[in-house]
Amino acid sequence: MQDPLQNKYGADTLQTGIKIQGQAFVARLAQRDALDQHFTQSWLDYQIRGLSSRPALDTRTRLLVLIGQYTMAKSQPLLDETIRAALTAKVALREITEIILQCMVYGGHTTVDPAIRTFYAIAQELHLLSELQATQLPLEGNNHQRDRESEQKRWNAQDRDDPRTATLIEKHGWHGVSQGLLMRPGHHINLLSWLDTIDSEFAGLWVKFCYANMYTRSILDDKTRLLCMVGDCLAIGEATQALAHMRGSMRQGATPREVMEVIFQTSANFGMPPALKALEGFVLLMNEEGRLSEIGNPPLKVESYAK
Repeated sequence: MQDPLQNKYGADTLQTGIKIQGQAFVARLAQRDALDQHFTQSWLDYQIRGLSSRPALDTRTRLLVLIGQYTMAKSQPLLDETIRAALTAKVALREITEIILQCMVYGGHTTVDPAIRTFYAIAQELHLLSELQATQLPLEGNNHQRDRESEQKRWNAQDRDDPRTATLIEKHGWHGVSQGLLMRPGHHINLLSWLDTIDSEFAGLWVKFCYANMYTRSILDDKTRLLCMVGDCLAIGEATQALAHMRGSMRQGATPREVMEVIFQTSANFGMPPALKALEGFVLLMNEEGRLSEIGNPPLKVESYAK
């Protein structure tokens, strides 16, 4: 016998919802339908038939962005559902793990610890811990594979010639300094120097953890990792770092459409205000980059209705 909800809302809608939200989507749909069918239809049109069906983000990237956002929002039920949906979609187990762990940088222990507990419980239940143990990085990470001379050739000339660069490398080692210069040319040296002036010991701990360790793990390609970090920042309303990672993700090959799709997806999960604010910032960023035509040459600001 046909499912009445499938008859009512369409088989394709159910399939899309399950692909993104897992089997929990069926219960979610039933609850909404019982409360208000018009709202349910509107929600499906916007989030499921609409945003979740758009091709700008592939399923892997969309699910990884959601995993990061639900980790940052400490939304354990939604995180549980999305991890299971990602596993069903054959997203690599180690990539799922990595997105959660990368949230340590912007969410800290209070954010990552509950997410680790959720993920660990799923891994235990599905007998995945042996696979996770087999795919771990070595204790020293990836830094032993890096070459300073080849990386230095990729620094921009201003950073390479800045006298602070040599001083900070001598203090804190080249691995973290170099990774920062590659990721955020023209900015990283200013930030690290500022922190070093305030508290050199903290600056060393910071640059080693974030840049020498977390940002060099190479489990995810930099494009995907940075798109997820855009989503992570938007989930907690952090506009400044979100813009930096929008710029960084495009530097690593993300298209403007992919960046905007992360913003649009945010509107469904965290509301319209943070998404529209992020979109305003992205338009200004595209103008700074001389790429405004790639997103239709919109006005730089929405004209105010207040006269």
